[in-house]
Amino acid sequence: MDQEKLRLLTRPFADIKSRPGRNGQSIQYIEAHSIVQRLNDALAGDWSFRVLEREILDGEVIVLGELRAGDVVKQAFGGSEVTKTRDGKIVSLADDLKSAATDSLKKAATLMGVALQLYGAEEPPVTPSVPRLVPPVQDGDEPDVPSNNRLTRKQADFIARLARERGMAKGEVDALARERHGKSSNFLTVGEASAFIKQLQQDAA
Repeated sequence: MDQEKLRLLTRPFADIKSRPGRNGQSIQYIEAHSIVQRLNDALAGDWSFRVLEREILDGEVIVLGELRAGDVVKQAFGGSEVTKTRDGKIVSLADDLKSAATDSLKKAATLMGVALQLYGAEEPPVTPSVPRLVPPVQDGDEPDVPSNNRLTRKQADFIARLARERGMAKGEVDALARERHGKSSNFLTVGEASAFIKQLQQDAA
């Protein structure tokens, strides 16, 4: 990718939005249409995005998306909570998958330098090295963890449920897991997942 395109992609945004986060904190974000417009402006529309895989869990949908611009290819996971009515019925999985795909696009765009200003001193999302969506999700941040010691589907679903009860987004859960265990929640071992679940329960008490 030439330097002019890179300069346009990485230009700071002025239309930054914010929403309430956990512990009274405010989360900053860029709306999806602004990300799409930036890609169109910088790349003259010469880009494409597609969903490679998807996974529907008990309370969350996860997709692996791929953003292409010329010879540059970036992949990123995106997620969205499953929207349910008060009596537990799913409202629309299609809408939830669209939200997850949008989240994936935004994260993949970040890997091309779009909206890096939101991360400050934090690291941007990591491109997954293994594009597989099987429970637990493999996102490439700790490839040395043996798969037979990875947290179980039941543990992953329980963590997702606890997060929903606390009003935490997937990114917030992963940030907390990295803070306490040095890796995202998807890559916790069985023992670490048990400890993490206890920590979430204690925090909510």
